[in-house]
Amino acid sequence: MTPETITAAGIELTLPKVTVKTLAEKLGVSIVAIYNNIDGIDAVKDLVAEEILRRWDFPAPADGESLHDALMRLAIDLRRLVHGHPGIAHYLVNIGAGSHHALAKIDAVQQRYATQYDLSPTQAVWAVATVAEHAIALAELVHTPDRRQNQPAMVARDDLSVIPLGVDAESRSLDSDFEWSMRAAVVGAVAVIGDPRFDER
Repeated sequence: MTPETITAAGIELTLPKVTVKTLAEKLGVSIVAIYNNIDGIDAVKDLVAEEILRRWDFPAPADGESLHDALMRLAIDLRRLVHGHPGIAHYLVNIGAGSHHALAKIDAVQQRYATQYDLSPTQAVWAVATVAEHAIALAELVHTPDRRQNQPAMVARDDLSVIPLGVDAESRSLDSDFEWSMRAAVVGAVAVIGDPRFDER
């Protein structure tokens, strides 16, 4: 049993289900054997999260791609990552100096933004981080696979005056809802970094 096999088992289990017991069952070993090969379950989860991020291709701007489109693609890819690996959102928003591989990838992507769009390091870091934070939060908390759509019920509420007129009678796709929410965040981020007051914040 190696750190690599434990990490691979953790990825298959998904982060919320990683425990000493589930790892032992997954690998066909005793709980004692797991304890003898780890520094604690939190350390295992950190390794699993790091490996997930190491395997993920952090989306960088493509040649000729607009800043708006690059940030939108980043948001959509992050949503796919969050939904594909339950529990990873917590680690994404807490990437620190100890996350060597992930931080190096993020730095390279932000450098590409700075170079391609003639942004200062502060503008590039802020725009990418802000869009990423919004995408992760929406993917984890709002636009989730099990979210229930209730537009028809909202339209039927005759005791309300504005909400029934402001929502669609048809249930919209979660993809569409997410993309429009993120479009607002992206347009806002691009506008903010272009504001003369940005460096004074």
